[in-house]
Amino acid sequence: MEYLKKITKLNNLNKVIDYSEFNLDNYLDFDYYRIVNPLSKEVFYFNDNEDLKKIENHHCYDIWKTGKCCDYCVSTNALVTSTTKRKLEQIDGELYLAKVFPIKINKQKYVIELFQNIGESYVKTEDQNLKLSQIISQMNQLATIESFSGLFSHGFMFNKLMEISRDNTLPVSLLCMDIDKMKEVNDSFGHFEGDRLIKTISNELLKLNNKNIFAGRTGGDEFQVIYIGYNKDEALQYSKKVLDNLSHIHVKDDYYSSTSWEIEERKDSQSSKEFMEYVDSRMYIVKANHHSIR
Repeated sequence: MEYLKKITKLNNLNKVIDYSEFNLDNYLDFDYYRIVNPLSKEVFYFNDNEDLKKIENHHCYDIWKTGKCCDYCVSTNALVTSTTKRKLEQIDGELYLAKVFPIKINKQKYVIELFQNIGESYVKTEDQNLKLSQIISQMNQLATIESFSGLFSHGFMFNKLMEISRDNTLPVSLLCMDIDKMKEVNDSFGHFEGDRLIKTISNELLKLNNKNIFAGRTGGDEFQVIYIGYNKDEALQYSKKVLDNLSHIHVKDDYYSSTSWEIEERKDSQSSKEFMEYVDSRMYIVKANHHSIR
């Protein structure tokens, strides 16, 4: 449990931390804690003088020993949404419940992560006992990949955009996409055809995925693609064939559907939220124009 601070006694954390829901009763239910900035991936601790110190040459994800950032970071989600989150994870073969919530220290935003060892438990199924840790691994996979489309989940895409937007050394482009007249498809041909349309679009977008490009489904008929290291022109060129395929999609009989989309490159001055909202708003301008001429 390197770099986690053991909770052994009452201390003055509630005097140092500015967060209304933080209380010592809650804190003492757990075994360990640490303080992180999930956007910069830094880990901190309080020294004996109650000064906040950064642990050098250490990232918050090093605790999981995977060698990479988490696919779905609950601490990033907690920080951005200002809500409390929970997660089950394994550390050194033991199962831990983590409770995380945003805090302020000296007017700066951080996340405190509380860890409770819940050991190894088993769940009885119809024909066997399954380790709870196996089930948790499967659940974490489901949080990353959406089962119906096979694309990355909304949570994964949200966290990925939060992470990569900090890096100003690489260009980052974002595609936002929406199916045109989805309601008309469902009303005219039924939800089965609507689902088949979503699956067709998903299969095309899956072709874009590589180690630096992430295609996800962010809503019922909404999609995003994140391009790391691609400027706008490069992202357009890379995606041209797929986007052409999605401009005229056969649904049924003589009915064809299409998509509205926009790709933009992040400006250095834009936060992740501003960037996402800007691209989304540009896409809806395209969508409105599509509707006006059909």
